[in-house]
Formats: sequence, structure tokens, C-alpha cells
Amino acid sequence: MIRFKQWLAIPLLMAVLVLSGQGQSLPEWLAKNPGKKPPAGGILDESRILGRDTELAKRISTRIRKLESEHGYKLYVVVEPVLIGTSAQEQATDLRRNWLPDGDGLVIVFESDSRTLGIGQDMVGNPDQTENPHRVPSYETTAIINRALGAVDGKLGPEGYLEAVVDKLAGEFDGYFVRREAPPPPERSVRIVLVVVGGLALLGLGLIGAGALVRHSSMARVRTFRFPVVDRPERLGAPCGADVTARRFARPVPRQQA
Repeated sequence: MIRFKQWLAIPLLMAVLVLSGQGQSLPEWLAKNPGKKPPAGGILDESRILGRDTELAKRISTRIRKLESEHGYKLYVVVEPVLIGTSAQEQATDLRRNWLPDGDGLVIVFESDSRTLGIGQDMVGNPDQTENPHRVPSYETTAIINRALGAVDGKLGPEGYLEAVVDKLAGEFDGYFVRREAPPPPERSVRIVLVVVGGLALLGLGLIGAGALVRHSSMARVRTFRFPVVDRPERLGAPCGADVTARRFARPVPRQQA
């Protein structure tokens, strides 16, 4: 029985060694790449699935280089057969932090065995474009990734799926930079001016209305006037006294001489 268990443990040990040789975690990968430098051509294919089709690898690399040369935005693609001790998303996040500390790019990690895709992106909310013009805000990056992945057919083979993802992402980022660098259309400027003028007009009308309400409330108050207290005795029914004078308005009649 003991001998049977020993024979059974040998295949299990061999299977573990085989898996360990095919997959690697991020620290092991970084140990193989001193200096933590990203791949020169933009592609690191540890699984060799792109090596079987040199034209495919060339097309992906050309698309990546075109995006970087035109807009300064970088894409790195890492293809792993099996990941052990980490996931595609974790490795993509760590590699993006090491390779693109300025946030001007993405790292795509594709685990070919499970067809799992991880994308490491910059999570800065609204970077200052004057400081780094190649950086894309996180909300724009998230929207671009969602649109690109939603447009890719998940039934494609590993090679075709990876090429489609890179092509869609590069196209979306290219369109974003073109829109951002293009001057605003004239009708947009006219709309902005109209909105500003309308806002000022509404503000003026509001101030006029507020002033009218204030004046109306002040006019609506009842004003009371009181005679001053006079210390005089009552006379002729007047509680504060009175003066009596007489005036003649008819002409005097001349006297007749006798």
C-alpha cells in the first residue's frame, strides 16, 4: 500500500512541476527582466502563441507603434500561458505601475490558457493636460475600454481575439486624441455665448424681481402719524385749546350825512 502511494505521488509531483514551468507570478517575471523595462516592440509573448504567426505579431506591433508615434500613448501586450500566484488583472495593474508611472498608457495581460484578459489603467481622475498631454482621464479610459471590449467577438480564437482587442483599443484612443486636439466647431462657440448671455439675462431679471418684491413689502406697511402732545387747556370743545379770531369780508357802508 505504501509503495502504491509512492507511485501515485510521482505523477502528481510531475504535474506540479510542469505547471510551475509553464506559469509564473509577477515577482518571478520581474526577476527575469532586470530593470523592469517594458518590451521594446510593445509585445511580450511568453506563451509563444503569437510566434506561430509572425504576420499577426507584426500587425499588432505596428498598430501599437502608430498610436505611440502619433499621440504619445503607449500600449503593452503581455501574453502568458498560465499565471500562478496572481491573476491577469493583478499582473496588468502591477506592470502598468512599473512600466508607465506617468499614466500615459495601458498594459494588457492575456492568459492564453483560460482566455482571461487583464487591463492595467491609470486611475487618476482628471490629470492636468498641460503637465502631461499624453495622459487620459480615468473616466475616458474606462469608457474606451468598455466600448472596445463590447465590440470584440468573444468567440474568436486566442490570436484573433487579442488582435481585435488591441485594434479596437488603439482605434478608440486615436479617436479620443483627434477629438481632443481638434478646435471646437463655430456653432459650439455660438451656443456658449448664447448660454452666457441667457444666464446673465436671467440673473438680471431675478435681481429686478427681487427689488420689486422688496419695494412692495416696504410700501405695504401702514404708516401711522400722531399729533404731538400740547400742554394747553381745553377751549371751545378743542382738547388742545383753540384761538378764536373774527374776520370781516364785507365793505363798510358809508354813513349818510344829516
